[in-house]
Amino acid sequence: MANRCVKVYQCNLSLALLLFTSMMTSALATTSESFVVTPVVNAEYDMEQVDQNLLDLEQIRTQEPEKVTEDLVRLNELYSQMSKEQQYRLVLLQSHSYALSGYMEKSLKLLSNSIETPFPESLLHFKARMLYLQANIYSHYNRYIESLKSLHQLLPLLNEVDDIESEVYGYSLAVELFQGIDLKSEAIKYSNILYDKYPKLKLPRHKCFTLYSYVSSQHGVYSSDLSKLPELKNLYQQAYSQCELANEKMIMALSLLGEAEILIQREEYKKAKKVAKKALQLSSSIPYNIIIVESYLLLAEVEYKEQSLPESLVLTNRALDLVLEINDEALLAKVYLLLSTISEDLNNTEKALKYLKLYQQHYSKILGETQSKIIAFETTKLDYLEIERQIRYLNKDRELYTAKAELTESQRNNERMMFLLICGSFIVLTLFAINMTLQKRKYKNLAQFDVLTGIYNRGTGQDKAENRYVKDSISGVNFSVILFDLDHFKNINDSYGHAMGDWVLKKVCEVVSIECRSGDIFTRFGGEEFALFMSNTDNDTAKKVAEKCRAQILAIETRYSGHEFTISASFGVATSTVKDLSLDPIIQRADVAMYQSKEHGRDRVSVYSSEVT
Repeated sequence: MANRCVKVYQCNLSLALLLFTSMMTSALATTSESFVVTPVVNAEYDMEQVDQNLLDLEQIRTQEPEKVTEDLVRLNELYSQMSKEQQYRLVLLQSHSYALSGYMEKSLKLLSNSIETPFPESLLHFKARMLYLQANIYSHYNRYIESLKSLHQLLPLLNEVDDIESEVYGYSLAVELFQGIDLKSEAIKYSNILYDKYPKLKLPRHKCFTLYSYVSSQHGVYSSDLSKLPELKNLYQQAYSQCELANEKMIMALSLLGEAEILIQREEYKKAKKVAKKALQLSSSIPYNIIIVESYLLLAEVEYKEQSLPESLVLTNRALDLVLEINDEALLAKVYLLLSTISEDLNNTEKALKYLKLYQQHYSKILGETQSKIIAFETTKLDYLEIERQIRYLNKDRELYTAKAELTESQRNNERMMFLLICGSFIVLTLFAINMTLQKRKYKNLAQFDVLTGIYNRGTGQDKAENRYVKDSISGVNFSVILFDLDHFKNINDSYGHAMGDWVLKKVCEVVSIECRSGDIFTRFGGEEFALFMSNTDNDTAKKVAEKCRAQILAIETRYSGHEFTISASFGVATSTVKDLSLDPIIQRADVAMYQSKEHGRDRVSVYSSEVT
């Protein structure tokens, strides 16, 4: 049950941050519960009035979204007359309004168009706020690759702008995303950066988010270290106090759940029950069902620890009723696991087994989601590293050009420095030549090999096989072709995603390569179809190799990929005859034999004969 507060944090902070982004475009925070909106300006009003209208809408856009949407229509008519700062504020307002109304694509398109335009240096903090909002929207709708790409643009920018609001919300989002894919070291890194900003914070809302982001990431890493628990408990209490000043009830409840979790670890069950009940009462006043469910689960856990099994069962069933309404996989897994444990202790084996199966069912879905997030992170990380590499090279080129210009201008008549300049230029040209050679080799490899599987692509493989066949035909030796196609590969892509399809293709090539001889030419023909060209090989030998490959493919263990399914392939084998003038007729006969395998039930090897039609 450890790290419960971290899991709740991942479910809720994205929504909380999205709701409170409304304050990021405001220079002043309102502290009044009642707020009167200034009427929206008409075209003849001056731009100072536009500033006031924007400020008014920024302060109410989460409380009165319909009012904001209506007034934005009229403000958009003045867009061309606004200053750059006013335009950026209007874009943030409009994007946020679209997001809250469910028009995600409209919001993202508006943000993307604005982010791609150059920003004045004095207004770069608005770019940071747009990137944060963009990353947050992507994260909220589970588009992790795009969210991480936006985050990778945002994080370096936070070091350039002096805008504490952007830093608070940007680093909080980074902590959330990295915790969501179990990259604890990354989450800790950015939570420490965020916590270092704490002394500069003035608004209770900023202190609230900063403290909670920091303590939740620390709790996720050090939950098993009993010596850290008192410090973590104190931090949760501080977070609760700051959130109470800001009236952030959601984070207040989350802080209480974190404190209760620590009290349970320290076996202070009475205190834990008191704190969890307070969290339940607070979350019920919002109301927010996810936190209510977590509160019930903590109370049920306390009752279980105190051997009050009937009361624990009642509380867990209450949690189950709520979580079935919101259909949250992580919470369903927690509830069913606790129900299974309680039922087993109550000697109700049948129910315990039923709940355990339900737990395993939902937990497998969670693993799949986590794998998708990790794949998204790795993909984005590679893209980001490539961009960094390009920037690094561009910076080096710029520095070299500057150095050359200064050297030529300031020491034109100095022969010694000129000699050094010539030597330097020679070195650069040598490095450039070396680099060009390496690039040429790289692109040659890309042209010859399939990027995904690492085997020959069709053009290269068939050319090499054709040349080999010509030599074999002159020597009078047999030449065989094995064609095979993965069975029902489209179903794998449709059921588990293209990332899983890529995994299957790579795994198949891995096991088939083991059966290939040194002179065989293994080629990807396209999609899920492969060819094996075998010199000096007769029909019987080729069939044996095909049977081994078929068995190896069928034996692939898929459960380590996160899903369990069967991989099979249909094979066709054909051998050269004296009538064959090129490789094409042999490939055609192997193709006919392969489709014969498919027609006779798949997962088999067929050898071409004149009777095959």
